[in-house]
Amino acid sequence: MREMGGLTISTGDPEQMGTARKHEGYNFAVSVPDGEPADLLLYRSGSRKPEAEIPLPEAERTGQVSAVCVKGLEPGKWEYNYRIGGKVVPDPYVKILRKAKGTGKGEERRGVLESPSAAVERPLEIPYEDCVIYKTHVRGFTMRSGSGVRHRGTFLGVQEKIPYLKKLGVTTLMLMPVYEFRELPPKARTGAPEETPAEAPALDPEAVFAKPAAEDGQAKAAEVPRKNYWGYTDGLYFAPRALYCATDHPSAEFAAMMDALHRAGIECVLEFYFRPELPARTVLDILHYWRLNYQVDGFHLLGEGSWIGAVMEDPLLKKSKLFYLHYENYGLTPDGKAPYYRNLGELNLGYEEQMRRFLKGDPGCLEGAAWYMRRNSEGCGYVNYFADQDGFTMADMVSYEQKHNEKNGERNRDGSNSNYTWNCGLEGPARKSGILKLRNRQLKNAFLLLLTSQGTPMIYGGDEFLNSQEGNNNAWCQDNETGWLDWKKTKAAAALQEFVRRAIEFRKEHPILHGKRPLRLMDYKACGWPDLSYHGERAWFLPMDGGGCSLGALYCGQYAKKADGTSDDSIYLACNMHWEPFRFALPDLPEGQEWKIKADTGTEEGIFPDGEEKTVESSGEKSILVPPRTVMILIGK
Repeated sequence: MREMGGLTISTGDPEQMGTARKHEGYNFAVSVPDGEPADLLLYRSGSRKPEAEIPLPEAERTGQVSAVCVKGLEPGKWEYNYRIGGKVVPDPYVKILRKAKGTGKGEERRGVLESPSAAVERPLEIPYEDCVIYKTHVRGFTMRSGSGVRHRGTFLGVQEKIPYLKKLGVTTLMLMPVYEFRELPPKARTGAPEETPAEAPALDPEAVFAKPAAEDGQAKAAEVPRKNYWGYTDGLYFAPRALYCATDHPSAEFAAMMDALHRAGIECVLEFYFRPELPARTVLDILHYWRLNYQVDGFHLLGEGSWIGAVMEDPLLKKSKLFYLHYENYGLTPDGKAPYYRNLGELNLGYEEQMRRFLKGDPGCLEGAAWYMRRNSEGCGYVNYFADQDGFTMADMVSYEQKHNEKNGERNRDGSNSNYTWNCGLEGPARKSGILKLRNRQLKNAFLLLLTSQGTPMIYGGDEFLNSQEGNNNAWCQDNETGWLDWKKTKAAAALQEFVRRAIEFRKEHPILHGKRPLRLMDYKACGWPDLSYHGERAWFLPMDGGGCSLGALYCGQYAKKADGTSDDSIYLACNMHWEPFRFALPDLPEGQEWKIKADTGTEEGIFPDGEEKTVESSGEKSILVPPRTVMILIGK
């Protein structure tokens, strides 16, 4: 034990990384590479220079961990950093980060010695089959002036938008990284040169941070490194991002947002990128902290590493949603049984690629589309989506066939070249009413396909009101109006938004569309119909091995129960993605029932309110003629 400037320093606990209150003092523990000198730097809040520099000699380390306990520090009035190998760095386990004042350009960030705020409302544990996910970027969600919030681009801004999410029908909010990630690479901050790769893997932080490629007359642009807007890289994983705060208290603001979401009945899932070499213990420490301190409902884990096995088996996370690219054995237990609670969820490109091809009428997609629309498992949830941050938004999906990423500074070489999109006859913005109507119909088709598929639907923020990135399919560096949601108030945007709200409502009202178990395509309850059957020009028969683009799917309502215990309605989904009309045969309904048209993407209404459904016109044939590029939903009433 020793004294230094009124502070008492003693040996600390090396097992508890970061900082923690210990009796009357603070415990500090940090990992230091072998052979490197290290010091703990303590600052009074607002001061430029450290009040105390406490050596962390290698001889006193446990393994590679230096730990000291310091008494005499008042909470909220002290800040800290470390000097390791001669370089001042923040604590990797820092919980609250603050930019230091009066340090030149303000690059230095310090940890704050105060207890982080905690959320109190417990996670909601909404089953996958009942979820509707809305994914967005905290800053981009409300940064534009049209968002109608007071605190734009912040956690408070998200909180202000909760009534909008609730009205839309969202149950689960997925947020792109909200921890303190690196905006610029170390080399870029020091001005050292970097090379620009021709093709950059989407989640390779070194490639993500590459400088723009210089073009003629753009030499100056190449000298300025681009900022990482999305956040898919490593960082200070325990600290909520200060840039996303309207106040000087990131922890308190994030905790308040979490509690507000939970009180509104909305879950919150956070995205984290982890490098392959990151130890499993560190990953678990991070996830445990956000789960226990902020009551986070789940995590979307990006990156590939051996840590995923430890995360899957961790008892503390067994009721937290864990989204990942792919799980072996579909989440079933070793003996092949379903888990007590489905917490694993797959989130990959399979549905998007197959269903985009089906939407635009590519031949040979029928069988794949039918499979993805019914895909389900008792052991694992499946997330379905038409758009994510990688690739075109849904509005751009029907407006562009070529990427337009020139603003990214890589001569349009970055971003995927496989987008499976159709511009409906004109590249980019259009004024012709025929093209605009077709694009609007295609978007309605896509949303109906998404919201009648068995897996968990995910909507990328802004897609419900025609948000566009002007053909940019890789806006990772666009912290500007390209990457921010455009809350336009056009008539078309408002109409689509209302259509999506009604489609979500329809999905929730019909449990046959979102079951916990996979449909078996069999009449195993002797109802007279299988739980799911396919139909074409002939009832009960649909050839899927040809070049057809029309799919009739009949869901038998007797295989699902509504909240009041009654059987669900039978639902016939007629999808004609062809450029010619298609006549679907309709099976006979039980006596006293008739087919009613609940939805028709070729009409201005799109989805008809209860009691206002249209009766199927009959000309002696038990069939319905569906126009080109149209999806209809029929209900047996």
